[in-house]
Amino acid sequence: MPNITIFKSSFVDGLRVDIPKNLRLYKTDSIWVTSKGSPSERNVLTHLALRKPVIELLEPESDDHKDLENSIRLHRALPELTRLQARDPRLWTRLSHLDLWPYMRKRWPIEKYLKDGDKVAQGRVLERYFIAQSQSRALMRNGVARLWWGAQLTFDPRRSNPYELTGVLFSTLDIAQQILERGMGRAHAVLHGFLEFLLKHNTELLTGGDSNRARIRKLAKFLNMHGGLCILDCLSKAEVMNLLEAEFAQIQQLEAGEPAAEPANA
Repeated sequence: MPNITIFKSSFVDGLRVDIPKNLRLYKTDSIWVTSKGSPSERNVLTHLALRKPVIELLEPESDDHKDLENSIRLHRALPELTRLQARDPRLWTRLSHLDLWPYMRKRWPIEKYLKDGDKVAQGRVLERYFIAQSQSRALMRNGVARLWWGAQLTFDPRRSNPYELTGVLFSTLDIAQQILERGMGRAHAVLHGFLEFLLKHNTELLTGGDSNRARIRKLAKFLNMHGGLCILDCLSKAEVMNLLEAEFAQIQQLEAGEPAAEPANA
């Protein structure tokens, strides 16, 4: 298996600083980053192995972004990548600008943000093509890193389909955003409990529509707020699902115009 190359930190820093100057290049389909500096100034060869010489992602479509399929493909393409290594901005900046540039152009075209001004477009470049900050949330905003992390955090080898929960996560953009960009996305039992709960209540929560999206947001907000009262990492998956069952019953009662039940310990 071939080893993967990443960008040098100094090269990434230079690209980030030059976003305003290079903004027009982010609207072009041709790969331009290789014209910036020499290979020795750009690249660092790592010990990370690729399963194949080229990472092959499906081309996103206007009505189907292929997030689930591409999340699985990217996760399988990097079989030796650890979570520590997957926090390295140099890796994702390289993939976003070079190896997976055609994918990025289809999935996150910058020109659609230009109508709101250059500053907005520059912010989207920083967010989607780089790792903008050191926080975990920034990893979930990068156009490529979000795919690998989505699969990594939801992969469950005990299931007949180990990517079943990955499918729930990427079933709508809203679910991925509500979960992965919140602190609870880093707690394994909470994340898996939340996704299993959505799968269990597929009809009421995953069939689409604004009302179901609003329910998911309320449940995610509830869990996130609950994390302020206890350490989410201490909860088991069963405890998470029990909490969600009680909260969902409250939500449904309020939707039906019924008074919410009093908490058991009130």
